[in-house]
Amino acid sequence: MTNFAILFTRETMKVLDAYQIPIISLEDKSYRYSFEGGDEFLKAFEQEWVQKGKFQAEIELSKSATMIQVLMKIKGYLNLICDRSNEEFEFLIDIQEKLIYKYGDHFEDLGDNLFMIDRKEPKLDLSQDLYDFIALQVPMKKLHPRFVKPADESAENEFLYTTAKDADIPKTEEESMDPRWAVLKKLTDNH
Repeated sequence: MTNFAILFTRETMKVLDAYQIPIISLEDKSYRYSFEGGDEFLKAFEQEWVQKGKFQAEIELSKSATMIQVLMKIKGYLNLICDRSNEEFEFLIDIQEKLIYKYGDHFEDLGDNLFMIDRKEPKLDLSQDLYDFIALQVPMKKLHPRFVKPADESAENEFLYTTAKDADIPKTEEESMDPRWAVLKKLTDNH
C-alpha cells in the first residue's frame, strides 16, 4: 500500500512539474509562457468538484530586482455535473488574474494575490495558483445551459417570494396618509 502512495505522489509531481518556471537564471525583463492542462492536471489536486476539463494559460512574467509580476490569462472549459438533471455539461472559463511575488528571506502568503518568496528560490510553481483560479470559477449552483434563462427574458408566470415586512414595502401616498386627512382630501378633490 505504501508503494502505491509513493508512486501516486511521484506521478502527481511529474504532472505538476510542467507548471514550474525556473526564475533564478532569468534576467530582469518580461517573458511569455504557455501552459496547457486537462483532466490529468485537475485530478492531481484530489478535489471532487473539478476533475474534468481543459484549459490554455498564457503567462506574462515580468522580473525586476525587487519582485516578479505574473499576469495569467486562462481560457478553457470545465466538465461539470448539472445539479438539476445530473447531466454533464461544458462550463466555459475565461480568467485574467495578476500575482505579485516580492523578494524576502522566506515564503509567506500576504493575501490579495501578493506573496513573499525567498530570493534564492530556484523555481516559481504556478500549478496551485492555476488550479485555484480555475476552481474558483465553479458556480455554487451548477446548471446545464438549457436551464439558465437570459437576463432579459421576462419573468411572466414566475412566483416571487419576499421576506420583507409590510413596513418595509413602500406605500403609495394615499396608503401612508392618516385616514382623517384622507377623508378631507376626498372632499377637496370632489369640488
